[in-house]
Amino acid sequence: MHLRVLITCLLFLAPDLKASEAQSGERTTLLFAGSSSMYWNDLPREVAKLVDGKITGHLGGTVIPEAVGRSGSDIRVYLEPGFSRYEYGVKPGQTFLSKLADEKPDIVPLMVVCRFIMGDDPPKEGQPDHALAVTKYCEAVRASGGEPMFYEMGWGKDEKHEAGRKRILELALKNKIRLFAPCSSAWARVHAEKPGLALQHPQDNSHPGDAGHFLNLACFYAALTGDSPVGRLPRTFHVWPHGKYEADEAKLASFKPDAYQAKMAKWMFKHMATDATATLDEDTARYLETTAWETWQRVQRLLAAGG
Repeated sequence: MHLRVLITCLLFLAPDLKASEAQSGERTTLLFAGSSSMYWNDLPREVAKLVDGKITGHLGGTVIPEAVGRSGSDIRVYLEPGFSRYEYGVKPGQTFLSKLADEKPDIVPLMVVCRFIMGDDPPKEGQPDHALAVTKYCEAVRASGGEPMFYEMGWGKDEKHEAGRKRILELALKNKIRLFAPCSSAWARVHAEKPGLALQHPQDNSHPGDAGHFLNLACFYAALTGDSPVGRLPRTFHVWPHGKYEADEAKLASFKPDAYQAKMAKWMFKHMATDATATLDEDTARYLETTAWETWQRVQRLLAAGG
């Protein structure tokens, strides 16, 4: 039974786009859209490294990470009339929608946030709500020949976040989403099972801490490969420092950003240049990987069954 369910999930997950190109060694562009919990710890770059050549339907394709958006913003703001306050990812005069049409990324993880989908921040006049904006982006991604993906985000423990996760799943079903990284759902399970395991750093209650970042990476690994992340992720991994600190001017001066980092806002170089790492013990790492895998399997069954 377990094998039959897994095969069903994988068949549902497998994108039907550009498979022949991927098999011939073509690159696979992974364009993340979102704000700080999207780019923190260089998440797009780290996800790309983990799934390089392993993405379901794109086997053999070199994965190229990119990001678009601005800090502190709901992705619905990209639809504001005349919106141009991007921090990273667009050329002068370009918008998110025109970037999709011009560059045709293969997979576009959209940061769909529990708090935003619950309406904490009412839309401005002429601006769609979070769910309508996400739906429009899904349509635009598919129109450009790509595959939309949901990055379920929300680090809170309250009932509003639980309700937000349900709405995000409903939105995924509505938009026939096949690629879904259930990060917020995995966090909720850890909070319930191991309340003493800190997923956020005590000096930063807005962004993923080291363990939370590792859990997110495991969720993306499962979602993009359709394979178990258990035992697959390195126990020592790249992170950004926590709390307030002075930049290491020597490291900053000698810092040579890679292709992904060079396109991000220059103020991020202070974090990137530290070249910091974190390490998890084996038991904690395997617990988080297992949580990510089992959470993804549960959500994938719901998506495959239509809810």
